[in-house]
Amino acid sequence: MPLKSIQTGRLADQVADQLKQSLFNKEYEEGERLPSEHELMQALGVSRVVVREAIRNLEKSGFLEIKRGPTGGAFVRPMKHDIISSIIRDSLRLSHTSVAEIMEVRLQMEPIVAGLAAQRRSPEDIEMLEKNVEKVSEIKGGDKYVVWNVDFHRLVAKASHNSMYELLVNILMDITQDLILSIKPSRRIVHDAFSHPEIVEKIKKGDMKGTEQTFRKHLEDISPLLEGLEKKPSVRQGVRIAASSK
Repeated sequence: MPLKSIQTGRLADQVADQLKQSLFNKEYEEGERLPSEHELMQALGVSRVVVREAIRNLEKSGFLEIKRGPTGGAFVRPMKHDIISSIIRDSLRLSHTSVAEIMEVRLQMEPIVAGLAAQRRSPEDIEMLEKNVEKVSEIKGGDKYVVWNVDFHRLVAKASHNSMYELLVNILMDITQDLILSIKPSRRIVHDAFSHPEIVEKIKKGDMKGTEQTFRKHLEDISPLLEGLEKKPSVRQGVRIAASSK
């Protein structure tokens, strides 16, 4: 889509909108450099200040990455879930969303995603899941255990080969990871991984129904543990402190 000269209105917003549309149309691929500030100024008929404001806005939104130096400029950023996840996490903190509410959503979504993984998994997906399961012997506990455990759920979502589900599960996992790291007692493993190998085997065999059932039970087993920790007064205070410190 050719860039059009802008005459009135919020100039920076209009520049950003045109550039976003160019990205949506795949006129620029991931990692590709956008036209220079001077080229954009000429094509759009706006000042350097307007172009820079538009570029900064797109950087904040996660569309672009700014690189400095002689070969620098504005580059198309691979789209990830982290920008959306940050906004949603802040919103959930403001609305005081409970563990029960988060787990209710996970129970509705993740078993379906796991079932799709059993149906659509590739050899590469199975390899990544098996590597994750094997790594448990190297991790004794603590924060690294939590991150590793959450990564298993991310890999299952990736194996579903549904980009929307993968995005949503990654956001839920970011929220869950923050939650567990905030409320878990020191040195205690809140979320066991005993059912992970069984889930991987069912995905590997293409057992869609069995995978859904095993994954649902896995989530049902950890829900009471998390909800119980959340109800403890000392833990609730810890969660508030952890949230306000981020």
